[in-house]
Amino acid sequence: MPRIRYKDFGEKLKNASAFNFKAVEGRLGTSYAKIFIHKLKREGKITELIKGWYSFKKSPYLIVIPLGEAYIGLGTAAFIHNVWNQIPNIDVLTTRAPRKVKVGERIVAGRKVIIRSMNKKMYFGYETKYLEEAGARIRISDPEKTLIDLIYYNYPFLDEIFPELIKIVKKKKLLNYLKRLKKLRGSKKIENKLKNLKIFSEN
Repeated sequence: MPRIRYKDFGEKLKNASAFNFKAVEGRLGTSYAKIFIHKLKREGKITELIKGWYSFKKSPYLIVIPLGEAYIGLGTAAFIHNVWNQIPNIDVLTTRAPRKVKVGERIVAGRKVIIRSMNKKMYFGYETKYLEEAGARIRISDPEKTLIDLIYYNYPFLDEIFPELIKIVKKKKLLNYLKRLKKLRGSKKIENKLKNLKIFSEN
């Protein structure tokens, strides 16, 4: 790649949170794009987020960008919301699995990432937060949706997380979320667990 001709393009890729192979291919052509990506991967300059998507930034959180309908959730969200002091694996909930990405564990930027499939009807209740580690704004489940997801996915550390998480959960917002899930399979399990936790027992 001629250094002068493509210098600006290279800088754009470095400054982007994520970029895909098609963007490189459109600028360099298929053959050179493959060589270009292979060289950067070999030199450890870029991280592969999912197949065909890369980043110069070394952060597993950026995986939500190419997935589109996805957010960081469960224990990872609890950690980011400062209600759990454990440093968990990166939990990603997405409607794009398994069509765009396989469910299960993978290593991204040296960290274990767990991809979980999510019903489209459950894709709500997230916010964007700037994460210094990622150098970008990332979608993360809000406290109320984090609690719902912890129950829905049978997260093993719910009892550890709950005491601090409930302190920042807005009960009115949580009730509105429950209404949205009324006809969803598994909603009864969520309601029963919340009753057992006695979240709404106080006025």
